[in-house]
Amino acid sequence: MPRPVSSPGAAERASPRVLVTRVGAVWRADIPDLRAQRRARTLHALDRRIREMLGPGWVDYQFRTGDPVLDRLVGGVRASRRAAQLAEEQARELTAQALTLATDLSQRDLGVLLQLSHQRIHQLRREAEPDG
Repeated sequence: MPRPVSSPGAAERASPRVLVTRVGAVWRADIPDLRAQRRARTLHALDRRIREMLGPGWVDYQFRTGDPVLDRLVGGVRASRRAAQLAEEQARELTAQALTLATDLSQRDLGVLLQLSHQRIHQLRREAEPDG
């Protein structure tokens, strides 16, 4: 039987929380877990500096723009996008497990079962081949 995939909570905790505040014309990022702080004139530049320090992947930002309504909306958007990203990763892992188990089913049958095109099933099977 295939192993269950890891819980999304573990992946989310991998990145320390980054508190980003707008102070006048400057953005400031505080990373309490690392006792670090960065500043930049633009949010884009600040993001680049944070990613240089933390590496690639998801950054657990919490924004304080000065507008609490905007902050809540941005938080909701980011949480929804992260949940969708984690769900997609889980769907890929489960799909790979299903393809490993269902070797006797046709590409078209698997396409219906997994809500993918039969062409995508073919691609995934080829990628999973030892020489793939």
